[in-house]
This record gives sequence, structure tokens and C-alpha cells, in this order.
Amino acid sequence: MRSGSLFERLTGEHAGRENLPAEDALAASISNHLAKLLGTRAGSVMTLPDYGLPDLNQVHLSLHDAMITVRNHIETVIRRYEPRLHQPRVVPESNPASPLKMRFHISGDVEVDGSRFPIAFDADLSGGGKIKVY
Repeated sequence: MRSGSLFERLTGEHAGRENLPAEDALAASISNHLAKLLGTRAGSVMTLPDYGLPDLNQVHLSLHDAMITVRNHIETVIRRYEPRLHQPRVVPESNPASPLKMRFHISGDVEVDGSRFPIAFDADLSGGGKIKVY
């Protein structure tokens, strides 16, 4: 799986990863999938109604409670739909300078060639519904 998931290979999204070390190619593939997963609204995939996040505009809570609710949703969908990321942990990071943007630190372990190693991503969810995972 050095160059990506089956769907990435079918769509050509894996292009450019063939010569990367296995760990880097896997990280890029997971990051790509996390961006899709977190950028999909739950209910929009007919065969998987819980794939993605709920409409965040419907979260009418304080900022702190909203961050915890969204964090729980993110961790749940990652556990369910990104099996390559073992023991995922999602930690909200507040940004007082940009209150309409939520940032989450996502970490866990991945397995490459029989060895496990830690991996981490950051996900920015903006008020416009855009997701950036890096």
C-alpha cells in the first residue's frame, strides 16, 4: 500500500507518492482520506449515513461545548472509517484570534512493514465548511 488506497490508485490521487518512503506515503494517504472524511456531511453518502461530520451550523452550544461535541464526532468517524490509524486521539486547540475556525490535533499509531510508529495531523475546520488536514 505504499502508493495509496485502492480508491486513490483508481482515481490517480496517489500520483507522485510512488518514490516516497512507506511512512510518508501512508501519512499522505491518511491525510488525504481524513480531509475527505471530515469534509463530508453525515447523511450525504447513501450507503454510509454516518460517514462524515454532522452539519456544524446546527451545533448551538458555547464554543467550549461545541469543540467537545465536534471532537467526539471526529474521533468517532475516524475510529469507524480510518482503520489504518490505530488508537486515534483528537484534541481541540482553541484559537482566540480566529473564533470561526476550529483546530484539532489528531494523533495515533500506524503500522508499516510490521512496525508501529506514531503519527499526527492537524485539522482546521473553518466557518465556511472547508477542511484542511496537514
